[in-house]
Amino acid sequence: MVKKETEHLYSSEISLVASPELEDYILLNLRKVQEYRRQFDIPVIGIAGAEGKTTTKRMISAILRKRGPVLETPLDCHTASTVTSTLMRLSDRYRYALLELGIINKDQFRLAAEISQPTIGVITNIGEAHMPGLGDKYLIADAKMELVRRLPRDGFAVLNIDDELVSGMEAFSSTPQVIKFGLNTNAHFYATGMNYLGPEGMEFYVNQFYRFQLPIYSSASVYNALAAIAVGRILQFEFEEIQDALRNDFRLLPGRGELIDLGDIFILNHTYNATINAVTKACESLIQFKKFSQKLMLVLGSMEGLEKYSEKVHLNLGYYLSALPIDIIVTVGADAHLVGKGIRQINHTRKVIHQCEDVEALAETVYRFLEPHTTMLMIGGKSLKLHEQLELLTAKIKEHA
Repeated sequence: MVKKETEHLYSSEISLVASPELEDYILLNLRKVQEYRRQFDIPVIGIAGAEGKTTTKRMISAILRKRGPVLETPLDCHTASTVTSTLMRLSDRYRYALLELGIINKDQFRLAAEISQPTIGVITNIGEAHMPGLGDKYLIADAKMELVRRLPRDGFAVLNIDDELVSGMEAFSSTPQVIKFGLNTNAHFYATGMNYLGPEGMEFYVNQFYRFQLPIYSSASVYNALAAIAVGRILQFEFEEIQDALRNDFRLLPGRGELIDLGDIFILNHTYNATINAVTKACESLIQFKKFSQKLMLVLGSMEGLEKYSEKVHLNLGYYLSALPIDIIVTVGADAHLVGKGIRQINHTRKVIHQCEDVEALAETVYRFLEPHTTMLMIGGKSLKLHEQLELLTAKIKEHA
């Protein structure tokens, strides 16, 4: 079998920019992976987009596991080699394969889509998360479009109708079976009646009929759920099965929007990373806790990868935050002080604003501001490692409870 003979060949990065003497060898290995993939006639779902891929994957996985084993790419699947090594684990025991395509490089993404041959392609959104690497969001869209271009004729493209660039990919789809999701009622699967339930999560109705309640806290996660519901229905899961899976078998990962309940303090944990879109969506979820808390607190680490736009983006974020009912804002990181500057230019009397100069002192600083009956959001760039400070903070809160 190909698997046993060649599995060791896929441990290193697959790259089109390899030295000439290796390029033919690498491409030959890719063809062997592709041949191995073709031995399995099962649904293969590929998920791409700027944000929400992991959450969408976990939601789809919760649904599919109701009927059998699912082969999945590991967390943070950012290279073609991770995709191919996952494919080499295919066997007759798996009923579905679920591939997160978090690949930035266009050539690597094309390779991954070509080799994995998804039968269902999901595009969550096109945001600014990777702008410095690909130039702008139009180039990002062009890269992700490879997924819908390479679907089989009898496959399905699942697209976000509310994202203009994603919705427009329908014109380039190699399959006529295009399913759209979003808040727009023209979508095949749309959400209405969204209700924030605080620590109980959110409820909403799909197509104005099917009620869903999930342990999620942001409208961004509603989009992820709609994409997962679309995939479930394509694969002929009943709505009741999907409802049960998403309510009882799905949980947000630490750092990606989970709620930490410490009794009289709630913490929204978004410490995995911070992009422009992610920060605004996370703040939206924070303010929905207003009716469940006496105070709202934001702990914001600087966003990364913005290059020459960083100062402007952080200042504009301050203008945005000035209008939100957040009582205390603690910032940390290179350009985070500009957020406080932007807030003060618009609203300089109503909020407590503090810049923490040293990320290692963040937990202690935040603890001084925390009061009972507060909901706090912590979010920041990945290199700040805010999850470490959050662990220290939660330990300190429990110690003094």
